Amino acid sequence: MKLVPIYRVRTFVVPEYLEKVIEGVLQIDDLKYGNYKNVAWHSSEGVEQFVPSEDAVPTEGEVGGRTKVTSIRLEFSIPKDDMLLKRIIEEGIYTNHPWDEPVVQVTEEREARKHM
Repeated sequence: MKLVPIYRVRTFVVPEYLEKVIEGVLQIDDLKYGNYKNVAWHSSEGVEQFVPSEDAVPTEGEVGGRTKVTSIRLEFSIPKDDMLLKRIIEEGIYTNHPWDEPVVQVTEEREARKHM
């Protein structure tokens, strides 16, 4: 067993764009975990809410009005590499996500790997 430093990346996306975002990320990295690749987790549908400000360009809802939409949490890990992280976010998520300002959360963690 080995502990590996990683970035855990989470984003929230409407169901109809889930596969597009996953495929965009996979164009940058194969999301390898031990002897497996394309490893990602996504939740059941939930609800995301927001109020677009005057500077927003909302895909859903209107400026100043509260909007609620169905959303799925997508999560995956990548090696702790700042350039890879930047590409994943900018080219994999942002370009394939429908929102003006997608929520993308990144934490530094370590994962146990049985097989390297």
